[in-house]
Amino acid sequence: MPTLPPLPLFRPLTASLAVFVLAAACAGALVWTLERQDRTQQRTQVADMAGDHVQTLQRAIGLALSANNALVALVRQGQGTVSQFEEIGKQMLPFYPGIAAIGLSPGGVVRQVVPRQGNENSIGFDQLNDPRQGRESARARESGQLTLAGPMELVQGGLGVVGRQPVYLDDAQGHRSFWGFTYVTIRLPEVLAAARLPQLTERGYHYRLWRVRPDNGEEQTIAASVPAPGQDAVSRSLALPNGQWTLSLAPTKGWGSTGVLASRCAMGLLFALLMAYLARLLFALKAHERGLADQVAQRTSEIQATQQQLRATIDAIPDPLFEIDQDGRYCSVHTQRPELLPEPGDTLIGRNVADVLPALAAIAVMDVLQEAQVQGWSTGRQIMLVLPGLGTTWFELSAARKSTPPGATPRFIVLSRDISERKRSQEQLHLTAQVFDQSSEAIVIADASHTIVRINRAFTRITGYDEARAVGQSLRLLTVAESTHNIDAELVYTRLAKDGHWEGEAWGRRNDGSAYPQWLSVSSVRDGNGAITHSITLFRDITQQREAQDRIQRLAHFDPLTHLPNRALLAERAQRHVADEQTRSGTLAMLFVDLDHFKNVNDSLGHRIGDILLVAVARRLESLLRPQDTASRLGGDEFLLLLPATTAAQAAEVATQLLAAIAQPFQIDAYELTTTLSVGIAMYPADGDSFDTLYQRADAAMYRAKQSGRNRYGFFTADLEARTARALQIENALRRALERNQFTLHYQPQVSLDTRQVVGAEALLRWHHPDLGMVSPAEFIPVAESSGMIVAIGEWVLHTAVHDAKRWLDMQLPLRAVSVNLSAVQFRHPQLPEMVTRILQLAGLPARRLELELTEGAAVDDPAAALAMMDQLHDRGVRLSMDDFGTGYSSLSYLKRFQIYKLKIDQSFVRDLDDDANDRAIVSAIIRMAQALGMQTTAEGVETDGQLEFLREQGCDEGQGYLFSRPLPAAAFEAYLREHLNGETHHRVPPGG
Repeated sequence: MPTLPPLPLFRPLTASLAVFVLAAACAGALVWTLERQDRTQQRTQVADMAGDHVQTLQRAIGLALSANNALVALVRQGQGTVSQFEEIGKQMLPFYPGIAAIGLSPGGVVRQVVPRQGNENSIGFDQLNDPRQGRESARARESGQLTLAGPMELVQGGLGVVGRQPVYLDDAQGHRSFWGFTYVTIRLPEVLAAARLPQLTERGYHYRLWRVRPDNGEEQTIAASVPAPGQDAVSRSLALPNGQWTLSLAPTKGWGSTGVLASRCAMGLLFALLMAYLARLLFALKAHERGLADQVAQRTSEIQATQQQLRATIDAIPDPLFEIDQDGRYCSVHTQRPELLPEPGDTLIGRNVADVLPALAAIAVMDVLQEAQVQGWSTGRQIMLVLPGLGTTWFELSAARKSTPPGATPRFIVLSRDISERKRSQEQLHLTAQVFDQSSEAIVIADASHTIVRINRAFTRITGYDEARAVGQSLRLLTVAESTHNIDAELVYTRLAKDGHWEGEAWGRRNDGSAYPQWLSVSSVRDGNGAITHSITLFRDITQQREAQDRIQRLAHFDPLTHLPNRALLAERAQRHVADEQTRSGTLAMLFVDLDHFKNVNDSLGHRIGDILLVAVARRLESLLRPQDTASRLGGDEFLLLLPATTAAQAAEVATQLLAAIAQPFQIDAYELTTTLSVGIAMYPADGDSFDTLYQRADAAMYRAKQSGRNRYGFFTADLEARTARALQIENALRRALERNQFTLHYQPQVSLDTRQVVGAEALLRWHHPDLGMVSPAEFIPVAESSGMIVAIGEWVLHTAVHDAKRWLDMQLPLRAVSVNLSAVQFRHPQLPEMVTRILQLAGLPARRLELELTEGAAVDDPAAALAMMDQLHDRGVRLSMDDFGTGYSSLSYLKRFQIYKLKIDQSFVRDLDDDANDRAIVSAIIRMAQALGMQTTAEGVETDGQLEFLREQGCDEGQGYLFSRPLPAAAFEAYLREHLNGETHHRVPPGG
């Protein structure tokens, strides 16, 4: 690097002289500063001394002036007259040293003075009118304060000061008036002697005590040494009444010490000479050093140039460069890319490659060093490292042995070249080749003339042509066998030159001549000038895909069991036929067909037999239809028939044929099965103009046919639609009724026919909807059962009735038990016993106080399950009764096995007891049978005395009905029980009661 030009050098003599002048100036400044500090300290000491004398003088004058206070007190005490003043004054004088005289001056004229001797001349002295003292006396009278006048020539002779105190007295009217003065005469020599001012001269100081005259502002010397101090004297002032005095002091020999100043100047001169000598020696040494520095700079410049050339060479190498000794320790590290190092370069120095690199990489490095040690160089060895931020990185190592002095440890220069990109390119080429060969799609590369130059394995697998037979052939002959309505085989490659890509479905030809569907994609490859050099063709055999699409299409539109069209396909056909009938003003019939009691087949014989039966039914349905008709399976045992161009009469005829055909037995395996149909018919356009409307109304007509006894058909009617809409409205409202507290319980008493006492009550559910009003249980209970809501509603009824019964029993009201009706859905619920037990335990009601009422249908639909459920409830202490007995299809063989406590005679038999002999016979038979089986009986709907008398004669145990009371809300029923408790029994309750 270039060296800076040398600084100009002063001649040694000139430089030494400059240093001398500078050192002398510094020494002079230091001497001046020290001398100034000494004088400041000396003036401070003199000022303190002057202050001491000033304080002594002030105390002496102040003591003397204080005598005025005593004189003023005497004057005021005597109201202007002081008798025996001379005696009092003589007694005071010894206490006030320095006072020459004290006196009284009424009106400003001296009348009394002590001591009188020597002061006779002052008697009659008019202080206010005296030319020398009149002005100061008048100032004292005007100010009303003590004043000190002087120094002045006293009347009695000599120099002194006078302290005057004006005195004011109050007259009889309270007005103040000037009486005169009390005064103290102080001889000045005696006061100054107390201040010891002459001693200052003995101590080597000139002094001067002076004041400024208040009358003319001129300075007045009170006392001074000879000679007096000059203008540089130190002054201290003492404050006196009506003015101040100042004491000025100055050393007799002047300020400062000449000897000390001379010694300091001599030391400063010696210091300047010494610094000049040292400067001369320093400049000589610097001149010698500069010569050496020039030589070093020249050699350094040469070394730096060599290093710069070497650094430029090393920096031109983009890969890491290491110096490593024979043992594998890093000696130096250089790289322009620190991210290629396994660790920061400064941490590698001195560490072994085995501690830094993975085991395999470290072994490879040591092998390279060993090879370089033997033959002087090594190259081509590769290692792999996982670097932070770069991931897997590959390096190629090159090493050369470095020249070292004899006996020194061998060292090697190792170049680690990053070959990751080359590795990735090789892997990419290998991967591309594998993808090409292992692709499931056929890949064909052809030249610009469409001659095959390369194929992959998939091509051979799909077409049967191996590479030897395919290469060199025309691509058109192998990939496109024929034209379809979507593709012109001759135009595919013609359009390729224009568009650069074509994709679509085509037909291919195999080696054996067979054709197959293929998905074909052709792309062109162009060079830098845009000319086509090759084409790449990809295709795959889509035979299986075609077959799968066909299967999916069939599954999407046909039932997988019966192979009949499903609802989606039927809806499409229905819309098309509706449009056709609308065009020609025709009619169309839709038949909803449902198998009766098909569930029994599945439950008893299994789903396999049920599926075979459904297929057989489907075949019979198809056999009865015309070619333009459609039979569809909706799911389960439901079918839908679409009959275009069909009148209502023709639809009824078809329905009759269906009923007759399906009623014929089916032989399935070893079983001969017989089933029936329920058919609902909806007509276009009378019942609807869309598939959904016709479907809904045919469904409603089918359910009406089932309710009418099954094995029949029915047409949709307007009143059916109204009932369907009402049922839907009730179902929707019923879903929120429980959470909105719209349900209530009414209780109808059950009365002993012998004692006419209340023995129980039946809980009856009532629903009051804010819009629908009171909804009959006969209307909403079936809806709740079909929708599954009956379970939650029934649990609420049971919970409410049990808690009400517990409350009334705690009140000791006459109630033996409460009865709650169970629907068939509730009775079949597997958790019914646990729910009943939980509710009883929660309320604390004994189980014998609860009676559950079952219908005959709930008990005999599945007798075995009913027996098991009754046994569980009976074991838990709950009593069971059979409601509406005689209206169903009771099996007496099961009845004797049921755990039934009571039979309830339906009101349909009780209502006409007075007039119908058959009803009387049936009721008598039921009562006799119950007695024979050990069961009690309760008659429902008792409304007349004749009915009551007959039932009592036949031995009926209990009755309920309007003869005793209509169903009552809980509060009214509680009042009813209280009346019976108090003996106020009413045998009849009017209908409004």
